[in-house]
Amino acid sequence: MDEDPVDVLVIGAGNAALCAALSASEHGAHVEVLECAPEAERGGNTAFTAGAMRFAYEGADDLWKLMPDLTQADMDMTDFGSYTKTSFYEDMGRVTQYRADPELVEELIERSYETMLWMASQGIRFAPIYGRQAFKVDGRFRFWGGLTVEAVGGGEGLIEGLTKACEKHDIPIHYETRAIGLMQNDLGE
Repeated sequence: MDEDPVDVLVIGAGNAALCAALSASEHGAHVEVLECAPEAERGGNTAFTAGAMRFAYEGADDLWKLMPDLTQADMDMTDFGSYTKTSFYEDMGRVTQYRADPELVEELIERSYETMLWMASQGIRFAPIYGRQAFKVDGRFRFWGGLTVEAVGGGEGLIEGLTKACEKHDIPIHYETRAIGLMQNDLGE
């Protein structure tokens, strides 16, 4: 690790960890990441996923902002519908049997779209998840279940994009380095 003091030490190099590292760096922290896997096996569980993302959106215009590579022909052949915040809240309640922390659920849902835009600003590319969450009706794709978008390249593509973003922000990722404990010092308040 660097000789400079680290403000934020992130343990793991999956989606949430790398996003946390990027956000902390954007807010002025000196950040480093520890990943116990070798570089070729990076990404934790994220690497094994489709890179699908659930977030609230009002309609196709919101998705077009997120996926500017979509053509007008893509838009014409697709009914993206909407996945409102209300629908997201209902799904969270059903899936968690209303046992999730209400403040965290609110944070997740209320900031879900802006978080997706932030990820896109970090270089993550998104695409419609046609192969898993859409079916054709009268010649148009229709999405179901509130899951419309995936990272290009799936989970591995997501990790690759976030790793590149960390490199741009000069955030070192130390592979084959695991955390084995946490030491705290009383800073003498």
